[in-house]
Amino acid sequence: MKFVTLLICASFLAACATDSSDEERVRSVIDSVEAAAEARDASDVLEHVADNYADSRDMDKAQLRDFLRGYFLIHPKLELLVTVESLEFPVDGLAQAVITVTTVEFTDPDLQRLKVEFRRSGDAWKVVRADRLGR
Repeated sequence: MKFVTLLICASFLAACATDSSDEERVRSVIDSVEAAAEARDASDVLEHVADNYADSRDMDKAQLRDFLRGYFLIHPKLELLVTVESLEFPVDGLAQAVITVTTVEFTDPDLQRLKVEFRRSGDAWKVVRADRLGR
């Protein structure tokens, strides 16, 4: 009986460690994308985007790349405040987050709320979808 109890406890602890590790990895991706965006480096942002990326504006990864390049051209300095409002793992290998991104500019501050979906591929988490939400 003690062995079964120990086995069950070990299983729960292993599951918690995996969730924590996945959460840390997804949060690390969010931090990396923020840093790459502030450095205005479209390639580094896209490194964290899945090849099958799609969103509600019908943008794929190539269109997202073009959008980022244009955005970075017209914004020579970019400072972002990124807040993860929620982060959930509804099934293994899938993460869903609600993220608030505030562009800090004196002339034109902007706040966007995004629902972002991540999928795990091996040990890496990639953004597969990002859709705007109401403010």
